[in-house]
Amino acid sequence: MLNLRQLEVLRAVMRLRTTVGAATELGMSQPAVSNAIKNMEAHLGFPLFHRVSNRLLPTEEAAVLFQDSEPLFLMFQGIRQKAGDLRASRIGRVRVTATAELSESLLPRVVERFAPNHPKVALSIETRSMTEMLDGLEAGITHLGLVMEPDPRPGIEAQPLVQLDMVCACPAGSPLASLPFVTPGDLQNGVVIAPPAGTRVHGLVAEAFRRAAQPFAPTVEVRFMNVGARLVERGLGSSVVDPLTAAAGGEGLVVRPFRPAVPITIYAVLAHGKPVSRLVRSFLAEVRETLRDTFPPLRASA
Repeated sequence: MLNLRQLEVLRAVMRLRTTVGAATELGMSQPAVSNAIKNMEAHLGFPLFHRVSNRLLPTEEAAVLFQDSEPLFLMFQGIRQKAGDLRASRIGRVRVTATAELSESLLPRVVERFAPNHPKVALSIETRSMTEMLDGLEAGITHLGLVMEPDPRPGIEAQPLVQLDMVCACPAGSPLASLPFVTPGDLQNGVVIAPPAGTRVHGLVAEAFRRAAQPFAPTVEVRFMNVGARLVERGLGSSVVDPLTAAAGGEGLVVRPFRPAVPITIYAVLAHGKPVSRLVRSFLAEVRETLRDTFPPLRASA
């Protein structure tokens, strides 16, 4: 059997690919990390890494152990966070995770409203990918997630907050900036920035192009729409984004309506079947109020 510390060493080396990097992260010496790997390999009876040009490439067996250990470490992280809260005797803590777009455009406005009314409440805010967020909710690490168009999961409860129509973000000097609205046809002769194929947002925009009988072939793919907006600000192309991301843009970005309409929904995600604390409900209420105040005519969920 491998103990928790050995698995922790394995995970660090898997992610960083060097014993030096793993040692720095874990607060160990490099020889101690190397010895831990050797002891694990001797105990298990098979190699965990191939040594190639001072890099450690994981074997298939190591990858299996790494994948299977992830739920254990998520649970351990949740217990460690709760223990820290108890040790600090905090009045309360709200742990919120959001994707990059909402971390930049929505969360600062919500915290600005929530914090003054809850001065003794500890806020923990993390920016994660959708998958990491949902994993954290299921493991009890995160109290509340904010995301656009989440993937469905049996262990997750998704509450729609508001539905928006996506817009076209274009550079200030672009010919698109003078149009009353932008269509897929208008974007055919320029650089289009979009989420990668296979994502739900990519699918929403691609469907609008299909309805307009126009090809959808993005020139630049970005994982998060706020990154795309920063590229638009620098004049590197145009993008179809949610209005919150567009509203957080700088002077170099112009927003125009996009037709046909592409509805996109912002959700609050919670762990299914787990009680929601009063503080989390209060934070979620501020999220709803912020969305209503920012976009009064939105089709908001009650």
